[in-house]
Amino acid sequence: MLQPVNILDHIRGRLPELKRSEAQVADMVLAEPQKVLGQSITVLAQAAGVSEATVVRFCRSIGCAGFPDFKLRLAEGQARGTPFVSQDVAPDDETPTVARKIFSSAAAALNDAAGALDMAAVSRAVDLLADASSILCIGTGASAVVAEDAAHKFMRFGMAAQASADPMMVRMLAVNLGARGVLLAISNTGRTVMVTELAQMARDLGIPVIAITAPGSPLAAVSSVAIGHTPVEDAEIYTPMASRLVHLAIIDVLSTGVALKLGAEARHHLAKVKAVLSGTRSSHGKPVRGRQRA
Repeated sequence: MLQPVNILDHIRGRLPELKRSEAQVADMVLAEPQKVLGQSITVLAQAAGVSEATVVRFCRSIGCAGFPDFKLRLAEGQARGTPFVSQDVAPDDETPTVARKIFSSAAAALNDAAGALDMAAVSRAVDLLADASSILCIGTGASAVVAEDAAHKFMRFGMAAQASADPMMVRMLAVNLGARGVLLAISNTGRTVMVTELAQMARDLGIPVIAITAPGSPLAAVSSVAIGHTPVEDAEIYTPMASRLVHLAIIDVLSTGVALKLGAEARHHLAKVKAVLSGTRSSHGKPVRGRQRA
């Protein structure tokens, strides 16, 4: 059985036995394993100058079931910590250690992000959002949760804000944004094709796009304002944890900045929202009374 941690050594050992075309794939993997992790089979085949079928044959020649299995084993070999879970914890860590490491990692990520934040981009984003007649927040996967949080925060100030992870719905909603509408796009890697395409569509419609994403990414390139944040985790290997917290903190910065720009109007609306919600909570130490039966 192929040992994941030794996959690169295994490939080196098998090089003399590989066909010339398969060896071209092997050379690509050995030269830039981290880059290969982020490539599709089509991109890897083109980079190596071979067919996709050759890539599959290479994978099988080194003992993998196919391309997905190969990427899984390559990821495990490149990872530190616990692959696909967290780069900060070891498989044998006890729960108290896991808690300490996760909190420490989150605190460090937030501190680093605060120091690297492009304040000029943040200021431009706040100006666009504060002047917006409506805001559409989009994201997929874990970023969809951040988009929902953003819409929730802006909505509390009386703004017409909503979130959607449905690409068809986003297209329709974008058309309805109007001349002063703004699209807020969130993506950890900035390489999610659907989000980038929707952002480009919005730009084509004349709608400003604010992106919270990785610097230099395709999404950053098509946005009007890019608030760059380099992902803490390698998304090809780990589940984004600290990166998601950073994005939520950036949303807090933007929403607070917008609230301050809107002034008394936003505060009054938020007060009304709070008043309406207060009736949904029980008094301290007292249970909520159930509906009395007739």
